[in-house]
Formats: sequence, C-alpha cells, structure tokens
Amino acid sequence: MSQDPRAIQLTANFKLSEFLHGDDPVPAPWILENLYRLANRLQVIRDLLGKPIIINSGYRSKGHNLAVGGASHSQHLNGMAADIVVSGMPAKAVQEFLKHWSGGMGCYQHYTHLDIRPTQARWS
Repeated sequence: MSQDPRAIQLTANFKLSEFLHGDDPVPAPWILENLYRLANRLQVIRDLLGKPIIINSGYRSKGHNLAVGGASHSQHLNGMAADIVVSGMPAKAVQEFLKHWSGGMGCYQHYTHLDIRPTQARWS
C-alpha cells in the first residue's frame, strides 16, 4: 500500500496537505519545489516562536484562486505564498515579529499573508 502523496512531510512540522485545498490533486513538481522552500521558511518562524502555525490558504489552483477573489498574479498560484495564523498570537504581533521578512507580507486583522518572492513587498 503506497502512501498518500498529500501526506508527505515537507518539514518537521508541515505536511504537504496543509498547503493544499480540500481534495485538490498534488501540484506540478515545480510548484512542489516552491512549497518545500516556503515550508522551510515557515518552519524557521515556528521554531523561533515555539508555537504552531496554521495555514489558512497555501497553494491555489487557478479555479480556486478565482473562487476566493485572489489576485490574478497571486503568489499562491505558484506555491510561493501562505496565509497564516500563529497559535496564541494576534496577527498584529505576528506581523511585528516578521517586520524584516524578506519577501511579501500582507498585514490583515486576523491573519498574515507571507510569500517568498525575491523582493520585499508590504500591503494591508
């Protein structure tokens, strides 16, 4: 019996399934590579904070992105973004902790968008 590919452990605390929506299929290999890089960056944050990170939205197919009103060039489409909540921390505290994040950070009232684009970007 083979293992469900969605159950792949990307890091010590993150499984691939946490970055996928519902029963979406496993994405293309190049997207998986981006998700692996993203998960490793999030693992560093989790280790520093010592608190679980909940992923509200990770990789999005084009259809899913359209359904949720995502930007047409969203980093979620490439597996390079996650909308997160840190257990036991208000979003504002998470955003302050991550003020030097090197990629994109969207600051919202109840969650934080993080992406691994090569340049720093901020919005709310």
